[in-house]
Order: sequence, then C-alpha cells, then structure tokens
Amino acid sequence: MLLTIAGLFYLWQQSPAAGDGAKIGFYFGLGFFGFGLSWLFKSMYSYSEVLLPVSVLLTLGWVVYHGLFLTAAGYLAVKLKRSRTLALIGLFPVLWVLFELLRSSLFGGYPFLLAGVSHLGSWLDGYAPVFGVWGMSWAVAVTAGALVLLYVKRSWILSSVLICVLWSVGGLLQQIQWVQPLGKPIDIALIQGNVPQQIKWSSKALTPSLERYVTLTKANLDADVIVWPETAIASYLSVVERGALSTFIRDAQLFKKDIVAGVVDGEPDDEKVYNAIVNLGNLEQRYHKRHLVPFSEYFPFHNLFAPLANLFDIPFSFFSHGDPNQPSLLIGGQKAGLSICFEMAFGEELARQLPEASYFITVSNDAWFAHTLEPHQQLEDVQMRALELGREIARATNTGYTAIVGVDGKIKAQIPPYELDALRSEIQPYQGLTPYAEWKWLPILLLVGLLLLFTLGGRLLFKRR
Repeated sequence: MLLTIAGLFYLWQQSPAAGDGAKIGFYFGLGFFGFGLSWLFKSMYSYSEVLLPVSVLLTLGWVVYHGLFLTAAGYLAVKLKRSRTLALIGLFPVLWVLFELLRSSLFGGYPFLLAGVSHLGSWLDGYAPVFGVWGMSWAVAVTAGALVLLYVKRSWILSSVLICVLWSVGGLLQQIQWVQPLGKPIDIALIQGNVPQQIKWSSKALTPSLERYVTLTKANLDADVIVWPETAIASYLSVVERGALSTFIRDAQLFKKDIVAGVVDGEPDDEKVYNAIVNLGNLEQRYHKRHLVPFSEYFPFHNLFAPLANLFDIPFSFFSHGDPNQPSLLIGGQKAGLSICFEMAFGEELARQLPEASYFITVSNDAWFAHTLEPHQQLEDVQMRALELGREIARATNTGYTAIVGVDGKIKAQIPPYELDALRSEIQPYQGLTPYAEWKWLPILLLVGLLLLFTLGGRLLFKRR
C-alpha cells in the first residue's frame, strides 16, 4: 500500500494539468477498487441469482463510484499544488484522508480499503487510539510522499527526519495504556456453523442448521457466554420460539445461560422486521442492527429504488433500522457492546456504546462472499476497531473468520474458516476511553484542517514569489 500510494503521488506531482490528475486518479481507482472490491460480484452472481451481464455492470458501477473520489482528489491535487515539497508531504496526504472520510460517510458510507488498515501491526497503529484509522491513513500517505520527495529531489535529510519522527511517534504512542482491565476474563464460545449460503435460507435446511448450532452449544455449556453468528437462526425468532427451538430456549432460560444468537426479529406480518441479536437465555435482551447495508438490507429512496429488489434474490431485503441509542446488554456478567456485520466498519458509531460496554460481540455471515477477499478485510476492520476503541472483540461468523481480537489489534484466538467448529477462549473486559472513543472524528478533522490551512497558506506564499 505504501508503494502504491507513492506511485500515485509521483504521477500527480508530474502531471501538468488538473485534468491529467483527475484521469490518473480515475484509472488508479479502477485498478485499486476493481481488485479490492471485486467480491461484490460473487455475492450477486453466485447467491442472488443476478444475471451475469447485470452482475458485471453493477460491480463496474460500484468500482467507478469509489474511483470517482480519487478522480476528484487527483483534480484538486494538481490544481492546488505549487511547491513540490508541500504537495508531497502536505497537500496530497491531506487530500487522500479527506476523500477517505468522504467515501466513508456519504450515502451511508463505504469505508473499504482504507490505507491505514494496511499497516496494522506496524508502529503506525499507535495513531489509531488517538486519530482512528484516519490517522494511520495520513501517516501512511505522508510516508509515501516523503519517499517520492526523496526520489525526485534527493531530500535525504528532510525525508529521513520526517519518516523517522512519524514512525517513532507512532511507536511511542503504542506504549501508552489508554484503558485498564476490568474484572476477570469471560469464558466464551463462538460457534461457527459453516452453513453454505446457497442452502442457508432454504426451509429444508433450517432444522439441520439449527441442529449444528445446538450440538456445538451443548458441548460448550460450561462457557459463560455462547455466541451464534448473524442470522444463524434463518427464520423469525417468534416462529422458532414456538417450534424448532422451543425446548432449547426454555432450557436456556431455566439455566440462565447467555446464548447470544443472530436472528430475524419480528412477526411475518409485521411492518417492521429487524436483523437482530437476541439472548436466548433472556429474550428481553435484544439488539437491532442500526447501520443497514444499502441495496441489500434496505433500499434508500424506497419509491425510486425498490424495483431494483426484483433483480436480487436476497432474503429480508427490507429490514428496519434499529434505535441508534440502544443500551449495552449485560452478558457474561459484564456490559457488552454489540454490532452486526457491516456495522464493524464504523468506529465512531460503535463508540456510542462506550464507556458502558467493557467488551464487544460482533456477528457476521460472510458466506455471501465465501472464498473472496471480503471476509479477511472485515476481520481487519475488527482489529482496527479494537485498537481504536480499547476493547477486546469477539467475532462469531457462519463460515469464517471467527476470532477474538485484543486491545492491541492482534488476534488472540482464531479457528480455520470454512469448517464446522467452535472457538473456545477467553475475552477480557476493559474500562476507560481512548482519545478516539472520547472525541471520535474531532482529532483527525482538526489535524487535517490545520495541515490543509498550512499547505494552502504555503501555496499562496509561493504564488506571490
């Protein structure tokens, strides 16, 4: 990623006109997002029964949409550049981060392939608890600009000092203990059912799927908390509560076992139906997904786009949004923050559950994107959120990657994907707040704003000269 951005910045600083910068940004975006987000095609063509030409066109449109942000960034990069030095280590990195922020917030937000995620495990991840992933993206982009500056101007001293300071500060930030352990670790079991997507929503597959989860649950009943993945119960909770799981749920309630399961919450005839997490041991404990996936779980501008639903064979594509102010739930003797799949990409939204939540549980069904880049990308999102928020995260998935991530962003325990298995481990609750959890986007906006003012001020100074 570092060399990729360096190559882009080199081409931008060589471009004579703003239009050339826009073209370079657009073509870069086609390659970057065309490869990194190609998994959308798999979900549509393989599992949603969308015709091949339509799947190709929709995927291309998805890639072009993301590429337009880099097109705009390229136009402004060349239009506003004056001093090569200020452009490479000031303007270009700021524009990169600004358009990552825009891409992550407009139209619901699509925070995919953020540059900062690529440097998990490096010294730069020390910036995450302060500025979030955006601070890491900025540090990666500045490093890339310094490398180009070293190449084109042979600025050995400036480039070396800048890189050394930037990375050293990140390493020093890693040494700060932003949060503290709270109580004893919780014994947790994460159930990975490995139900193939092509049969998951079949009525014939419901009972065999539930048998998988019940069997693995009974083998781990001594755990404090047991977690089933997103829509592990591929039906309405009200239906299975009266039928297939009636005895199991009564037993869970009798023994007061915290069995957290992904399910569809609502009645078949209800106007509002939710993608939900429910504690089968206490049915009053429910979480409704707040940040739904556009054109998959709901259709924005319903009257305009609802006809598109006819192109897709997606079960429950008209979910309702959950209350944004849902409280944390008492699970395993500690308050747990909850999220479902796509929500794990939005750290500023998860931070609303802090400081009450001492750890997080997230569930997902990545079978829609089996054997593509997407499941691994989403696991990296989990690692980033753990760093940003200072909370350990337990992630239960249908097909993988099921894992527990520590507050340092490193994977503590994991089981192989695409296998029927249970991950038995411990998760440590924490208390306290990181700067990012406290202030969310404010630190990075202040940093980017000040740098942009400094860069544009330097541009005006050079223009006068």
